[in-house]
Amino acid sequence: MKREKGSNLPIVDRDENRLDDKKLRIINAARGVFLKYGYRRVTMNDLAEAAGMSRPALYLVFPKKEDVFCGVVRELARGISEDVAHGLESLKSPVEKLKFVCEVWMVRSFDWVNESPEAREVFESSHEFAGEAVNESLAVFEKDLASAIELFPKGTLPKGISHSHAAHLLAGAIMGIKKTCKTSDELRKEIHALIGMMIRI
Repeated sequence: MKREKGSNLPIVDRDENRLDDKKLRIINAARGVFLKYGYRRVTMNDLAEAAGMSRPALYLVFPKKEDVFCGVVRELARGISEDVAHGLESLKSPVEKLKFVCEVWMVRSFDWVNESPEAREVFESSHEFAGEAVNESLAVFEKDLASAIELFPKGTLPKGISHSHAAHLLAGAIMGIKKTCKTSDELRKEIHALIGMMIRI
């Protein structure tokens, strides 16, 4: 990829732009297919048909179904982070903002996964077939958490714990607790309790 002189920013030419548009079109089409049928039942033929292209053309962009799936997982995470950014604008207190980040990332996804067998299968398959994309998504979640935690006054966190470390600990704790909760209300209460333990408000 070309880079602008004296900068790390890439220069995107027209051909590369078209490829990016094509990738996004495939990913957006594939998301609906995966959410409707789950991961395992979907074939490259299904994905090509949904994207309105031939299977050989799809293979030129994404050589494997797993590659398309990784793209879908990354795009879902990007969308969640965008929803967080828009929602935070209307909230005032740091604690409201932190709870909102957790609500959008964890509570809503909890409901989504439990509302349909296909969504649950997509979620479970993501850890098996899109591990790197899942890790990247968790990193985005932690970044959103850290951005909210940074808004708290100095001395709010336990001594020696940075914003990013607190975000990492909170994300890990929520992921663990999420496995034991039966309802989104239960998960929400546990998250709020965790925040209360970690943040001295």
